[in-house]
Amino acid sequence: MKPLKIVGIILASLLIIVGLSIGGYKVMQKVEHDEMVRIVKGEEVKKIIEDDLKEMDQFSLTNKGKIKSYQIDDKSIKHSPMGGIKFKIYINNDEELYVFFTINKDKKSGKLVNDGGGNSAKFEKMITEGESE
Repeated sequence: MKPLKIVGIILASLLIIVGLSIGGYKVMQKVEHDEMVRIVKGEEVKKIIEDDLKEMDQFSLTNKGKIKSYQIDDKSIKHSPMGGIKFKIYINNDEELYVFFTINKDKKSGKLVNDGGGNSAKFEKMITEGESE
C-alpha cells in the first residue's frame, strides 16, 4: 500500500505543478495583452492613427471629410510575429471600412511608429472616389 500512496502523492504533485504553470502562463498572457491594449489606446498611438488618416483624407475627422470617425477593434490587438503590435480600426462605424496598423518602437528614438499596415478594398474605394487619376 505504501508504494501506491507514494505514486499518488507524486502524481498529485505533478498535476499541481502543471496546473500552476498553465495558470501562470495564462496570467502572463493576459497581462501582456492588457499592456498592448493600454499602448494602442494611448495618446501616442492616437496621434499616429489620426496623422495617418489625415494623409489619406486631409479633412478626416471633420464634417468635410470622408472619414468622420474611427474605433479601435479591441479584439484585433495582437503581438506581431515580426515585433510590435498589430490592430485594426473601423472607419465610420462600418466593419467593411477598416485600416490595419502595426505599431513598433523606433530603435533610435524609442518612440512608437507606424511600421506598416493596409486598408480594406471598400476603404480604398471610398478614399479614392472623386480624386483625379
